[in-house]
Amino acid sequence: MDAIQVAAARDEADGGARLLGHAYCRYFADLMGGQFLAMPTRYALAPAVLEGTPRHYDFGTFGARRKESIEQLYTAFNEAGEVLRTEAARQAVVQEVLLAYAHNVQVYTEEGAIWSGAARGVANMVGGFAREKLQYLRRRPPSEI
Repeated sequence: MDAIQVAAARDEADGGARLLGHAYCRYFADLMGGQFLAMPTRYALAPAVLEGTPRHYDFGTFGARRKESIEQLYTAFNEAGEVLRTEAARQAVVQEVLLAYAHNVQVYTEEGAIWSGAARGVANMVGGFAREKLQYLRRRPPSEI
């Protein structure tokens, strides 16, 4: 959060658009990775979650037309960048994107438990997948198995 507040203060002071870098990092991370995480996350959290959850990985129409939506988003970010008056201002946004990604890396590696956490996550996902498949088989008539 400190980096976002610093970027906002610097933007206010010089009319820059560094916050665009944080938005770019945040939303593209969700769009590129988030949709791929929906199914494994649902399996890992089963049976505690209801059908259709987790919803934070559901991008509605935007996600259903992913390629077109991402192209529109890229265009919007590029147009926003073109409004900046100088190359230095544009480069400040690029540097802020790199800083935002570096902060994301720190978040995912800060406790040193990434490997044990990942192993637990994979075990939860495999267990959830197996439970779902077993429930599916139990619902089918014996003649279809």
